[in-house]
Order: sequence, then C-alpha cells, then structure tokens
Amino acid sequence: MRTSRRLATLVLAVSASAALAACSSPVSGTATPVPQGREASTDPSAPPVEEAGGTDPAPGEAPGTGTTTTDDDLPVPGAGVPGDAGLCQAVVGWFGHAGLSLVSVDENGHVDPATVVPLLEAMRDAPADHQDASAPLLAAADDVSAATDEAIDQLESGTDVFTAFESLTQPVTDFGAACTSAGVSV
Repeated sequence: MRTSRRLATLVLAVSASAALAACSSPVSGTATPVPQGREASTDPSAPPVEEAGGTDPAPGEAPGTGTTTTDDDLPVPGAGVPGDAGLCQAVVGWFGHAGLSLVSVDENGHVDPATVVPLLEAMRDAPADHQDASAPLLAAADDVSAATDEAIDQLESGTDVFTAFESLTQPVTDFGAACTSAGVSV
C-alpha cells in the first residue's frame, strides 16, 4: 500500500507539473496609433527610442518575485500574473516543480532533499508575492504554506522525501479546488 501511495503522490505532482506547462500568462501587445494627418517619423536623424531599463532581475533573483531560486533555468510560476490567477499559478506551479524534482534520483535511488527544499520554500512563500488575490484563495494558500513548513521541517529532520511530500497532497488538492471555485483553472 505504501508504494501505491507514493505512486499516487508522484502522479499528482506530475499532473501539477502538466498544469504548470499548460499555464501561461497571456502576452498582449498594444500599438499606439498615429494621429490622423501625421505619419510616423522615418527620419534617420530622429533620436532613437530607448527601452525601459532596470527590468532585469539581480543575479540569483527570480524574475518578478524578488525571491531567489536555486536553478536560474526554472520559470517562476505566476510571475507577472495578477490576482487569483497569479496565486493559483504560483502555488500549483511550485508544487509541480517540487514534484518533478522527486524523479531526479542519485545512483542509489534516493532523492536529495537539498534539491526539493528550495522549491518547497518558493511554494511556501508564493502567497507573499500575490497579496492581490482574493481572501478565500489567500486563506487556502496559507494552509498550503503551513503544510509546506511542516514538510520542510520533516525533510530537515531526516524524514523520507516521499513521505514529507505526501503530506502536501491534501492541502494542495484543497487549494486547487479553491482555485476552481474562484473561476481559475489549474
């Protein structure tokens, strides 16, 4: 029975990562129309248009969140997405990242907790970066944060990674239901 619970936890994590892959923040462009009777300048002596500066994150800082990650190649779920959608993407996305880290085992078949803990910390801290979400979703995210703190404590005290991660299944499932109730698909 223990193996089937681990498999169920892993399947939930992979499902969350699939949801993360499906989540994307919409990109929309806006154009400034040229007023009637005027044409856009094609004069080569016109001053060049400068792009806004200072938008790149500091080295080691995750874009759009102010939090650091251990792997600069990971996309930051929910970054730049406001409100309920941003919070849902962030929590479910970090859960997916953490779940995917469970499949990276060493030569002995063990998962290094040091690869999982930073991802769990990012999931725990996600509500702080999305305070513009609705109160019910923030409350559900706080429940996930509390469970994540307990899982991190378990990992730091030597508990098996799968056992610690399994304790997150119900709070994250409840959070997903809260997102769905708020009209956000995860």
